[in-house]
Amino acid sequence: MAALLASVTHYRIADYLSDWPGLAQSGGWDLFRANGDWGGAGKAFGRDVFGEILLLIGEAFVVLVLSVFAYQFAALAWKGRTLGKFLLDIRVHSLTDSRGRLSRWQAARRAAASTVVDVGLYSAACVALLAGKFVLSLVLWVAAVSALVLNAVPLAGGRTAIDRLAGTTVVRAGLYRKSWQAARDAAILERGTQGAQVGMERVQAVTDAMKQQAQQLAEDERLRRLRESARSAPLRRLGQDAGRHTGEAARQLLDSDRGQQAQDAAKRVGANLRAAYGKRRRTRS
Repeated sequence: MAALLASVTHYRIADYLSDWPGLAQSGGWDLFRANGDWGGAGKAFGRDVFGEILLLIGEAFVVLVLSVFAYQFAALAWKGRTLGKFLLDIRVHSLTDSRGRLSRWQAARRAAASTVVDVGLYSAACVALLAGKFVLSLVLWVAAVSALVLNAVPLAGGRTAIDRLAGTTVVRAGLYRKSWQAARDAAILERGTQGAQVGMERVQAVTDAMKQQAQQLAEDERLRRLRESARSAPLRRLGQDAGRHTGEAARQLLDSDRGQQAQDAAKRVGANLRAAYGKRRRTRS
């Protein structure tokens, strides 16, 4: 911001001095009204030009102070820390709020005090020096350095003068530690997820292999049954044919003459056996 304001102020001063027709007209008019006091008129003209340049420089310092205050106030009210505090992993903690959040009034007080110590007194000292107020400029420079040193020294409880004025304290934010823990937890979770994924892939592979094995066994069992059925069918047919042929042959044999003779012979043998058995029993009795 300071570099930007310095550049803008440089171009504003250059633009003001480049308007020489207007400056010449103003200087001529001052000489015309001087009633012969050309030396006094020249000094007045020089003071006017220098005053205009000093005004432009003073406006730049005022804008710088207001910009620093706005930046400090917005950062503290929003997150409780500026960019520098963020890089140092610290933040401003309120002593009146249970969660440590700064109120707008606390943020404004701390921003105003910080602005005065950082750039306010130095800006006033620079303007006083340019205006020729050497004693005032020296006093302001001493006050600026004293305020900076006083605020850098922590008082009782580790709080600075600005902290006591605003009712705040500076604490560690722990953002880097939390970020490191979050990154470590994320890495652990990622490794766990990858391990679970690998495990699932292995389980899926084993399941697929078991399914294939079971399918193969089922197919083998069906093939075995099919083969057994294919082998036993001819045997069953042969047995049935043999039984049928044997029965037919036996019936044909019984129905033939030899069969009748064999039946008659068997009947006669049976009758003789029964007669001999009966005769024997009568003899014994």
